[in-house]
Amino acid sequence: MLSNYLKIAVRNLTKHPLYSAINIVGLAVGLASTLLIAGWVLDEVSYDRFHPNVEHLYRMNWDFKMEDREGIGPGTPPPLAGAMVRDVPGVAAATRLRNMASAVVRSEDKFFSENGIVAADSNMFELFGFRMLEGDARSALRYPNSVVLTETSAKKYFGDAPAVGKLLMIGERVQDLYGTYQNLFTVTGVVQQPPHNSHIQFDILTSMSSYPEVAWRDWSWMWMQMVTYASLEPEASLPYVQQRVHEVVKKHLSESRRGKITYDQIFKNNWRWQFVFQPMTDIYLGSGDTGNRLGPVGNRMYVYLFSTIACFVLLIACVNFMNLATARAAVRAREVGMRKVLGSGRQMLITQFLVESFVLSALAMVVALILVEALLGPFNTISGKSLEMHFFNPPWLPFALVSLTVVVALLAGSYPSLYLSSFLPLHAFKRTIRLSNRQWSLRNILVLFQFTVTIGLIACTILVERQLRYVGNADLGFQKDGLVVISNMNKRLGDLAEVYKERIKNHSHIINASVSTGIPPYGGFQDSYTAGGQADKIFDLISYKTDDDLVSTLGIEIVRGRGFSREFLTNASGVILNEAAVRYLGWEDPIGKTILYPGGSGEFEVIGVMRDFHFLTLRSPVTPFALFHNSSNTYDIPSSFIVVRIPRKDMEATIKLLESEWKAVSPTTPFEYEFLDKSLESQYEADYRFGKVFFAFSLLTIFVACIGLLGLVSFSTEQRTKEIGVRKVLGASVAGVVGLLSGEYLKLIVIANVASWPLAYVLMDMWLQDFANRVEITWWVFALAGSLAFVIALLTVSVQAVKAARANPVESLRYE
Repeated sequence: MLSNYLKIAVRNLTKHPLYSAINIVGLAVGLASTLLIAGWVLDEVSYDRFHPNVEHLYRMNWDFKMEDREGIGPGTPPPLAGAMVRDVPGVAAATRLRNMASAVVRSEDKFFSENGIVAADSNMFELFGFRMLEGDARSALRYPNSVVLTETSAKKYFGDAPAVGKLLMIGERVQDLYGTYQNLFTVTGVVQQPPHNSHIQFDILTSMSSYPEVAWRDWSWMWMQMVTYASLEPEASLPYVQQRVHEVVKKHLSESRRGKITYDQIFKNNWRWQFVFQPMTDIYLGSGDTGNRLGPVGNRMYVYLFSTIACFVLLIACVNFMNLATARAAVRAREVGMRKVLGSGRQMLITQFLVESFVLSALAMVVALILVEALLGPFNTISGKSLEMHFFNPPWLPFALVSLTVVVALLAGSYPSLYLSSFLPLHAFKRTIRLSNRQWSLRNILVLFQFTVTIGLIACTILVERQLRYVGNADLGFQKDGLVVISNMNKRLGDLAEVYKERIKNHSHIINASVSTGIPPYGGFQDSYTAGGQADKIFDLISYKTDDDLVSTLGIEIVRGRGFSREFLTNASGVILNEAAVRYLGWEDPIGKTILYPGGSGEFEVIGVMRDFHFLTLRSPVTPFALFHNSSNTYDIPSSFIVVRIPRKDMEATIKLLESEWKAVSPTTPFEYEFLDKSLESQYEADYRFGKVFFAFSLLTIFVACIGLLGLVSFSTEQRTKEIGVRKVLGASVAGVVGLLSGEYLKLIVIANVASWPLAYVLMDMWLQDFANRVEITWWVFALAGSLAFVIALLTVSVQAVKAARANPVESLRYE
């Protein structure tokens, strides 16, 4: 019986090749899109699931509210891990990681600048699933000046020779108030490269005990430089453990960042100072506001959006199948009637039509797999992934593909099979049988659904493009073009940064240069200050320490007072505030006012006010910001950047000049640079990828919808061939016939606009919430989306409508 059903199914497919092709192509594109998006989504949700007992692993986040600021972040104090293990029942183990500043790493005659250095406690490998290839995981990080390399790093420094036991010099030897940092490390292990789906990424692991500042601050509950992870006992109750952690923090917390503020005072002022558990598997997608100091962060909204798009593309493909099947009901009515007269029951007819649906779906899946293989490379390029297609990897993939084929066959074929099998034999043999002309037939509702989704995606695509264009062209408050940033992280030039700057400034090719502790968009040093004479006026301030030339090098506008200058001896006690800081302090005439840094000594007089500029990304609002001079006695951190303004012409020669001067000053340190405008663009790399993927799948959705519309119009034209011939004989014009055939669908598109606009508005408003600086969602975006959908539908309909309208009426009247 099944073989008979299959023969009939194949016969029907070959008998009507156009509609079969439309169904197969539509379903194949829908399935291919779904498979590609499913691969992307599965990769996003797979982060950190390779760790053993991952369901019991958590990261501790600092949840705080003090003065006028609050937030949540991954930074935790050094003693938290030990206190939890000692004092909190249910905590099996805890470990700390710390992302270290980039440093030059040397091995004999090889030296490289490394950005992926992470300090770790000795029990790190007990909690995480990183695989040790050489050395003992239990003791590799136990002692000071121990280092574990990844496979890639070990090969980079030692080639194919064994790495364990070899020596590396990491950074420079430093002696300060914390103690002496010895920069000679012994390789104690080699670990497999962290998987790409790990939120913890590193190239080099150093023992936490190697850094004297960590031991010096081991008492402090205010130094939020650690990332703490905890493993709970299997039977532990998270709410109970969380409550006990609050009690431990309350017990140990005696001073806040500014001292003499007890936990009771924090509670009395309705402030928060607590540490909360975040599941390990939630960190990558759930840290948009929290952040991640050790690796990448994803966006859960993108997962939801692309999953929704995949469902819509597949649904639209299935809707095409249903529409064409029900539209062709008049053709197959006699077949149904004849089968019923010959004894076929409705169940047998339903089975026949479902078998046809299964055959179509199976063929579409084969085509879809071919499309996925062909499109995987371009998809990886625009999405930033490295997805691969292996039919038996993972092992459940074949079952998933078969299941998806069955689901699509049932979804697409269920209604047509029920509908077609319901015809009565008496009605089925009438030549005049036609589909219902009711205004709201199911077919019209399905077309309406298709174009509601299509118009919504067009509107969303336009808004995404506008926001990304705004991000790329926004006025940042400084001149980003022509700026070269040279890394001086971890004092790679030692005390010669100023020497290097003066050497390059002497060349005619160099417009200006400056040495600074920070540059956009990497933020700067953040701490609390008080307004002069107002001890209770505490405010947060982000700042750079810099020289006389940063303002002119970046092209920042001074709107009041002056900038730093060699002509004045008061640079060390001066400060330049931005407009946001002045507004916050409520100063109408800020020049001459003072601010006090409690962490340092003395007051700083406001000598100038600069125009607000975006020192962070456009996701963040402009907040109070300041420039201090390098000679000031405020905080002490190294100058991490040398920023150089160069002319746009002959840039390659100018870069070579910068490199030659660098080698003259520091021949054993690698020269590294980047263009500031490219660095700014990289901050939005994930958003640009999102825009490209969103645009690609929006086009595919539109394509699938148009295929279905083309099939409907083709069949409708075929059914009305005689009518069209009569109308032409009676004087109807080509435009009139096109209007007749397209009018019904164009009316549905008008209604689809009304339905799609609110949905698109809500969706885009949610996405734009991530940007403090954003475009407005204006009415013309939706009008443009509706117009584009109207034009696309009109062109699709016109392909067949014009062909039918221009046909010879004689041939039309001979039809049938």
